[in-house]
Amino acid sequence: MKPRGFTLIELIITVAIAAIVLAIGVPSFRTTILNNTRTTLSNDLIGAISLARSEAAKSGFKTVICRSVDGVSCSITDPGAWKNGWILFSDRNQNNTVDAGEVLKVYSAINSNFTLNSGSSFSQWIAYRSSGIAEGDTVLSGQILGVFRLCDSRGVDEARFVEISNTGRPSVRPKASGDVCP
Repeated sequence: MKPRGFTLIELIITVAIAAIVLAIGVPSFRTTILNNTRTTLSNDLIGAISLARSEAAKSGFKTVICRSVDGVSCSITDPGAWKNGWILFSDRNQNNTVDAGEVLKVYSAINSNFTLNSGSSFSQWIAYRSSGIAEGDTVLSGQILGVFRLCDSRGVDEARFVEISNTGRPSVRPKASGDVCP
């Protein structure tokens, strides 16, 4: 009768090879996960901005995206930080606050490995008029109305920047000179 199974030496070699493969693969897998999450978050932001712009043009009312901690009202604490989520609403009565029946979509907090900040342009909100033109809570000059910065633990080199042009069009760009992550 022939013995079946593995010897202890064969088992140790197999486990050692598996450990080496995992040690090599796990760090690059983490990078892949961070890259995919970053892409998803920037696409969510672009989607919210595009939805606000199209809703404003369709309805004829100003459409606002504001920072929110609770998903019910706009938040004015922690200026510039959008990481806790945001609300998209059509300001039909033009009082610049979220009222019943105006909420179009609520976005929850982003992944805790990331930060989302806007600097001074959109420290609390971004709005679109019925013409599709964007406005922020601070007026800047130049071709760019403002920039959202999506950063993770890898720093500014791996960050994504969502620019809003003066015409209201959002676009994603990589790091440029002078960009920072908080």
